Amino acid sequence: MRGSWYEIDLDAIRHNYRQLRGHLPPKVKVYACLKRNGYGCGAGAVADVLTREGVDGFAVASLLDAVAIRDVGVRLPILLYPGALPAAAPTVEALDLTVSVSSADELDLWRAAMKKTRVFIKVDLGFFRAGATPLEAGRLLLVANTHADVQVEGIYAHMSELPTSMPSDASDQLARMHAVLQHAQSLGVRAAIAMMSSTEGVLNHPEMDLDAVDPGALFVGLPESDKLARPVKLRHALKAISTSLVAVKRLDASLGPVPDIPGFKAGMILGVLGMGWGDGFPRHVPTGAEAIVGGKRVRLLPPAHLEHLRIDLTAVPEARFGDQVVLLGRQGDQIITHEEIACLWGTDMVGLYGQLRDHIPRIYT
Repeated sequence: MRGSWYEIDLDAIRHNYRQLRGHLPPKVKVYACLKRNGYGCGAGAVADVLTREGVDGFAVASLLDAVAIRDVGVRLPILLYPGALPAAAPTVEALDLTVSVSSADELDLWRAAMKKTRVFIKVDLGFFRAGATPLEAGRLLLVANTHADVQVEGIYAHMSELPTSMPSDASDQLARMHAVLQHAQSLGVRAAIAMMSSTEGVLNHPEMDLDAVDPGALFVGLPESDKLARPVKLRHALKAISTSLVAVKRLDASLGPVPDIPGFKAGMILGVLGMGWGDGFPRHVPTGAEAIVGGKRVRLLPPAHLEHLRIDLTAVPEARFGDQVVLLGRQGDQIITHEEIACLWGTDMVGLYGQLRDHIPRIYT
């Protein structure tokens, strides 16, 4: 609508799912984590593709993502990660969602707000985030199973990503999970699904498959690790970030002195792009940042504005109002890679996808 768009490769998402499924035992279910609007690729569109591929369910952190999934007609189970409060119970019921519960108090509040409460018990294995402690998790599972108005669908955890973690922590956390499950069994309860592997876990720790896995970044092409126990070959779902020239002019003396800003010079051809830092571009234009116009790489000029950027078009005198400008992707013989953009923008691959804005239209190919 402002001449900017993301191009999302649905075939890449299909490919990535098949890569994962090919490494998993048939009995292991896949709950695709589509948080942050499907990692910026559109939760509804990604869910639709994965449903057709045979995924077992989904997991989201935002009710908006759950709405997007239901709006495309997907009826598979959706696990709601911690975030929503019982005040949202009417929406949770209308969307037929399963809530995460970390304590008896949470369980009571959800029960008071809904006629039938479907839950996954969340366990904290050392991430120091949401979830019952390993000491309390078994008892919480037992309590949940004693209520006729509660349907316990499973128990899950996420491995710690704290920067102090050591590689050996993975085995420690798996041992804690097994201890929780054994304790619950000694109390006479067993959840139908036990799950603890997100992307890093499922690719590097096959022993953590349990009954189900809930990776997310994997589906958009992000392995989150360089060395993989399961040698999958993933493809980026984000194929291109494009915008358009919303103004083009040659600078002349009537504008006054040329700004004392790197890249500006008298007589240059200046272009204006319909994208700015409010659209996910960095707040400050990175040194060396370029875009592709007319098949040529040209320099982006500081400063960045909320909805606009400047570009030096002197080397592309044929450029015109409305022409496509590629910030990521290929145009002609030129390409700007994900790795280049992530480095220039001061982030990593997950951060790049996380910066995709929901208001920018997506074109699916």
